[in-house]
Amino acid sequence: MNLVDTHAHLDMLKKSTPAQAVDAAIRQGVQYIINIGSSLEASKQAKALSEVFDNVYSAAGIHPHHAENYSQSQENSLREIIESSTKIVAVGEAGLDYFRNTSPKKDQIRAFESQIGLALEYNLPLVIHDRDAHQDILQVLSSYAGQDGFKAVVHCYSGDSDLALKLIEQGLFISFTGVLTFPNAGKVAEAAKVIPMDRIFLETDTPFLAPQAKRGQENQPAYVTYIAEKLAEIKNLSLEEVANITTRNAIDFFGLGKI
Repeated sequence: MNLVDTHAHLDMLKKSTPAQAVDAAIRQGVQYIINIGSSLEASKQAKALSEVFDNVYSAAGIHPHHAENYSQSQENSLREIIESSTKIVAVGEAGLDYFRNTSPKKDQIRAFESQIGLALEYNLPLVIHDRDAHQDILQVLSSYAGQDGFKAVVHCYSGDSDLALKLIEQGLFISFTGVLTFPNAGKVAEAAKVIPMDRIFLETDTPFLAPQAKRGQENQPAYVTYIAEKLAEIKNLSLEEVANITTRNAIDFFGLGKI
């Protein structure tokens, strides 16, 4: 049985090294890990880690928390990072975060649209961060959904089933974290029920959001198994079926295994 952790931040681990986390993940059947950039520096670190580990890929992007300082220079720097490695398989994470609002909304939208443009320019998938910004996310995406080459995933899904269906209608994929295993995750679990299996990814968001069985611990890619088990329970499928489908989804969407 193989799994894919489609969203991790190995460079943010504090209680273990990236090498230890990757080794533990391999022993748990995690075939691939995608290390996600959240700033220019983090994107460079993610790229560097993907060049060290054969089964690690990366994404380059700037999180909405840093959108206030997003500029043409930063867009050009993202271009340089993307062009410097064949193991960069996505742009992101980019999007909107109205929970903390560390950057003005207009700057967040500007940075988000710029990175959508980069994803289209380089024919790469887009990894979307959406926290308490559902309607604006839908509004921005409505201008791009259906465009040739546009494909995106909403990571760490936190919305309800109605939003999930609207995103699916726009051609997007949905990714679930350890939040799915939390006792109070009824809304997210209901969304998981209605989303077709061929539109679902699994992720840990390492080192954040450890699944319920590991609450209070630093999360790591090996724990993606707990999310797969919970999704299997919700979907009334075997763990192996969930692993096979979500792994194939991720490999096809991100083009994993080609390099």
